[in-house]
Amino acid sequence: MMWQRVSCDKERVDVPGTKGTLMLGDALNLDLSAYEGRVQCIYFDPPSINGERYRFRMRIGEVGWNGGKRHIDLPAFNGHALSDKEGYINFLTEHIQLAKRLLTPSGSFFLHADWRFSAHARIICDKIFGEAQFRNEIIWSYQTGGISKRYFSRKHDTILFYAKTRNHYFDITQVPTSKKSERSNHLKRHVDPQGKSYRSITTGGKTYIYYDDEPSYPDDVWTDLSQMQQKDPQRTGYATQKPVILMDRMILCATKSGDIVADLMCGSGTTLVSAAQNNRQFLGVDIGRNAYSVTRKRLADTALTCFASYSNQPMMMDATVIPGIAYYDVMLNSYTLPANIFEKLHQDKSSGKIIGLDAVDQWYAGLINGEAFVVYASSVRLKQTPKLDQKLSIPLLKGTIAILIIDVLGNRSLWTASNEI
Repeated sequence: MMWQRVSCDKERVDVPGTKGTLMLGDALNLDLSAYEGRVQCIYFDPPSINGERYRFRMRIGEVGWNGGKRHIDLPAFNGHALSDKEGYINFLTEHIQLAKRLLTPSGSFFLHADWRFSAHARIICDKIFGEAQFRNEIIWSYQTGGISKRYFSRKHDTILFYAKTRNHYFDITQVPTSKKSERSNHLKRHVDPQGKSYRSITTGGKTYIYYDDEPSYPDDVWTDLSQMQQKDPQRTGYATQKPVILMDRMILCATKSGDIVADLMCGSGTTLVSAAQNNRQFLGVDIGRNAYSVTRKRLADTALTCFASYSNQPMMMDATVIPGIAYYDVMLNSYTLPANIFEKLHQDKSSGKIIGLDAVDQWYAGLINGEAFVVYASSVRLKQTPKLDQKLSIPLLKGTIAILIIDVLGNRSLWTASNEI
């Protein structure tokens, strides 16, 4: 069977669950007009102004995903140049203005900032949203990171929380935390007539009662949400990845089931994963192809519509389609990239030559109907599934059989057989 590369305007995964959209591109240049005034919550974690070059560690093949000893380091994103403060201010301003246009009147905006620019970010947000719509300066405190002897070690990020209007929606009861043990240190313990334990304190002529079984809620200093550890199964290898529990707290308090959550620089896709797991719709955008690759893989089993360009890199692919009674079995036989394509990349010494299906990170089988490639089956490399399935089954429906491959370099290619079914 002969296979040829084609393009398709969009890719669609039709499975049960709340639907989302993933786009490859610059949020400022994409047409997001369909979302204006419809997004309930936006999380924005822009690159810092530090001039650093961040990397993405891509594991290679079954060996790499089993133990991590076989990998290549790829570019993830670059921090903004330290010398271009004015350019960074314009960069933030344009994206925050876009965020405000997308938000519903009851919407929330969370801007994740580090110590370098949090003060400037506050001023920018005050101008765009208005000082009256400022809700919190959230301190996310953690223990990871280095230790300094020249100053107090920097162990927190700042998350600026703004409402779009005074008709803001917020429900803190959706994000209970573990009870604060410090209450017992200074409160008197009692038991009410029903046998329920409580503690009390009298101050200013008023008595405050706290039942031991009543929920506790977070304040604006978050010390209970840790950074991700090196061996955390959530880790994708993408730099600055945030834990899902951090996104959960912001999304759950600011949205209701079915609302739209957006991330305009979604990176490794944690915001979108949290939204999907919590039955929220989502919009994710990123300009980096490796960010898109990581996010697409994490959403492989999620109801999703994707808009992304295809690679123009020369490559070859061979597959076989075996007809059955109700399904077609699609066999991925081989995948070949140019021999010199890995020469300029930093590789772990044990990686060796990356050939054959070791170069495939994820692949999808389905049918092209009109302007959409509809995915019916997929296989992606994860710590839980390091081995790539070479056979996928798709239903016997009208359309053109197609295979989508995303390789370890983030190259995205769509292939079709010459015949229709």
